[in-house]
Amino acid sequence: MTHEHCESDVTRRRLLALSGVGTLASLAGCSGLLHGESERTVAADALADAVADDPPTVPETLPIEIEASFVDEQRSMAESDLAAVPAPFDREEIPNGVIRARLNDTYESATDSIDRVGEAETLYGRLGRANSARVDAHQVRAAWRAIAADLTLSDLAAEAAAVEGAIDEVLAQWSYVGDDPVRAAVVHEEIETEIQSARNWISAEPRRPPRDGDTALDVADLAEDHERARTSVAVASYVFDRFRTSLDATAEQRSRFEAARAELRERVRARMGSLPAEDVDNPTALVDRDVGETTGVRALASLGSEARYRADDALEADDGSTLASSILGAADALVYTRAFNTLRERIDGGDDVAVESVTDVAHLRADAIDAVEQARTADRGELLIRAMLPWYANEIRWTDDQFERESGSVSLDSVSFDAIDYVVAAATCRAVAPVSADVAATLRDP
Repeated sequence: MTHEHCESDVTRRRLLALSGVGTLASLAGCSGLLHGESERTVAADALADAVADDPPTVPETLPIEIEASFVDEQRSMAESDLAAVPAPFDREEIPNGVIRARLNDTYESATDSIDRVGEAETLYGRLGRANSARVDAHQVRAAWRAIAADLTLSDLAAEAAAVEGAIDEVLAQWSYVGDDPVRAAVVHEEIETEIQSARNWISAEPRRPPRDGDTALDVADLAEDHERARTSVAVASYVFDRFRTSLDATAEQRSRFEAARAELRERVRARMGSLPAEDVDNPTALVDRDVGETTGVRALASLGSEARYRADDALEADDGSTLASSILGAADALVYTRAFNTLRERIDGGDDVAVESVTDVAHLRADAIDAVEQARTADRGELLIRAMLPWYANEIRWTDDQFERESGSVSLDSVSFDAIDYVVAAATCRAVAPVSADVAATLRDP
């Protein structure tokens, strides 16, 4: 339940895009003014109308049967913690305004997650919201105990050994079993991710700089770390148990995973030659014809940077405890590499992929939506498509939200910059199906 590709990847991509020529002026919406031209704008209302239709929802899923009772258990833990505190807090209960505001915000986040658990389309999505509520609620209760009952950091530090013991118990039981290696890879990637997350949250190294002392917020921060670790352990253990009991026949998949990982890494290495060696200062140099720094060219530079970043990550050495994650990481790198090469061919072929009007934005968005629908109806690599498609498709909704928040007149340069994400979503979503089919074939016949 720790996948956060969408927002973190978009943020990283925007930061990378800022290195391109003219993007600083574009972000400020004044590149035309710097060249002595009138700034071109579009009406925010027209922009909002262009993105008014809901994009396809592509929820994260897992190919096991998650029980509603397990979701209810996590939600009940959150509700129990919230029932133990007199929140929302007032000035009399918590005189310190900073602490009071933080805890009331976290309390509101927990209650909102509880209220929205049932809105998720899948039980996997509901589990994610229930776990978010559980972590937030535990923070609030721990902080209130620090205020009202003298709970200290030392008290919480003593819990770490029990959490580490729970991680060891999961590791002692877990192995790379499965029947279909593709389904096994998707499920074991989830288990690996949760185990690694638990290890990170319970790490002895402080994740945050210390405050002035043993304050309620210090207690809340450490309680959050521990509860995130406990939540990850619970999910990893549950997923493995549900997966193992669902198998009619089990077979050890480690050797198959190792062979597939080696093959996929070789493909990543072979295809890195088509990528830019580093982040480029002039995105127009990536294409073989004279074209300005359009939305498409900026998206191309972004895809190139992301593809190389993911390829480098996929080729990093590991200790053999993240085989499934390595496989899906290589698949992710191959998606971005294919998307980069496809978009470059499109621009070299004469399509500037430029934004000159709201209509152009609508066309780019429609293209991204079409790419999602094509991926969803592909007839090969379905399990991997369902696992990976949300990583790319949900960026459409994120960009919609950006445009819907605009008001008045909006710089066309700024709109062109934000529309990069529609182009990236279209290119990556179109790459998901063929890459998933190839990776599935490799796993089943390495």
